[in-house]
Amino acid sequence: MNKKMASIALVSILTMTTFLAACGKSNENSGSSPQQTESPSANNGEKVTVRIMTRTAGTSTTVTAFQGLLKKFMEQNPNISVVDESLNDEAAFNNKFKTGLATGNLPEIWMNYGGEMFKEYAKNVALDLQPYLDEDQEWSGDFLPLLDTWRYKDIPGTFGVPYEFYSVAIYYNKELFEKAGAQVPTSLEDIPALAEKFKKVDAVPMAMGEKENFRGGHLISNLSLKKYGFQKSLDLASGAAKWNDTDMVSLLQTMKDWQNAGVFGKNIVTMDGNTASTMFFEGKSAMLFEGVWALSQMAASPIKDKIGVIPVPGFKDKPEFKDNWFGGAGGYSVSKATTGAKLDATIKLLKFMTSVEAYQTYLKETGGGIYPVKMEVDPASVDPITAQYMAALATAADFKGEVTEYSPITQLMDKARNEIQGMFAGNSPEKTADAIQKFIDSNTK
Repeated sequence: MNKKMASIALVSILTMTTFLAACGKSNENSGSSPQQTESPSANNGEKVTVRIMTRTAGTSTTVTAFQGLLKKFMEQNPNISVVDESLNDEAAFNNKFKTGLATGNLPEIWMNYGGEMFKEYAKNVALDLQPYLDEDQEWSGDFLPLLDTWRYKDIPGTFGVPYEFYSVAIYYNKELFEKAGAQVPTSLEDIPALAEKFKKVDAVPMAMGEKENFRGGHLISNLSLKKYGFQKSLDLASGAAKWNDTDMVSLLQTMKDWQNAGVFGKNIVTMDGNTASTMFFEGKSAMLFEGVWALSQMAASPIKDKIGVIPVPGFKDKPEFKDNWFGGAGGYSVSKATTGAKLDATIKLLKFMTSVEAYQTYLKETGGGIYPVKMEVDPASVDPITAQYMAALATAADFKGEVTEYSPITQLMDKARNEIQGMFAGNSPEKTADAIQKFIDSNTK
C-alpha cells in the first residue's frame, strides 16, 4: 500500500463515510462490548500474566476507556491477568522500552510507530503477526490499509497492527482571536506578526512546551513537509541532502525567529506540555500546536465552545505542499519471546484491544476520536471539536512521519530533537544543523 492510498482511506473515514467490513460482513454488533476471539488453545485454563505498555496513561476519558477495556477483558478471561505498564511521557516511555530491550524483558505487547526505525526490532524482537492476520480475517479485515507500516521488502511478515491514527494540527481560541483583532493564520508567514497583536491582550500566539523535546521534532517535520515535500525526508535519509544545507538551516532559522518574536512565549525549554495546555485553556495562548490525541482533553475543557481547529498552514510560495500533514499510524507489536499459553493470551488481548467493538467503546466514552478500523460512525455522536478536526483532515493530501523517521540511523530522532531543544536554549540554527549532520556522518558507514 502506498501512502496516497492510506491517506485516501483515512480521509474517507474522517468524512463519516460508512464502511463495511471485509467479505461483505457488516458490524452488526455496533455499540456492544468487545467480543472474544478464541485463540487455538484458549490458554487451557492456565493462569498467565500479560503486560501491555502504551502511552495511554493519565486522567483523560481515553485513558478511562482503555483501562475499562482491560478490566472487561480480565472479567471475561479470569485466567488472564493484564498488567498495564503505560506511561504518558514520551521520554519515560522510551527509556523504559530501552531498558526492557537491554535486559531482554520487554512487555508482551508494546506500542510503536513502525517504519524504518522499527526495522531492527522487526528483525530481532517483534513477533511476525501475519499468521494470526491470515488465520482470523474477520479481525484483520476490519483494519484500514495501514499494515504496511510494519512490513519490509527484505523481511517477510507483519510485525505490528494499528491501534491509533496520529496527526498534528492547530487548535485555536476563536474568542481570543476576536478580542485581539487578529485573523487566523492562513500561511506560516502570518504567524510571527501575531505576537504584537496578542501582546495587547496579555497572551502569546502559540505556547509550546519544548521541555518534552518531541515538539521541536514535530515542528521541523511540519515545516519541511510544507516547504519541500516528502522528498526532502527521503533525501536526508539517503544522504542526497544534508541537515546543514541551506534548506534545513532556513527551517531551523524560521523556528528560531518565531521564538525571538515571542510566538512561543517565555521559557520554551523549561515549559512542559501541561503548562502550554493550561495557558491555552486560560486564554494566555491563542493557539496550541498539538495532536489528535488531545481531542478528549479539548472536548472536556472549560473553553470547549470557543475552540476551532485548522491544519498547520503552508508556505505562501509552496501551495503544492500545503496539504501535506504530519501523521500516520501507531500500533501494537508483540514480543517474539512470548510463547505457549502466554502467547495465546497475548494474541487474545491484542485482538480484543484492536477490535471494532473496542473502538466503538472508545467513541462512546470519549465522544469522539479517530480510529484505524472500518466502522459506522454517527456524526451526532462526535463532539464539535472532533468534527472540526475531521473537517480539517479532509483537506489532507498525504500523511508522513517525522523527518528523521526514515533514516536508517535509529538514534537520529533523539539526536535531532536534543539539538533543536539546544537551539531553543541558545544555540544558533547553523550550529544545530552542523551538530545533527556531524552525528549522521559519524554513524554512516
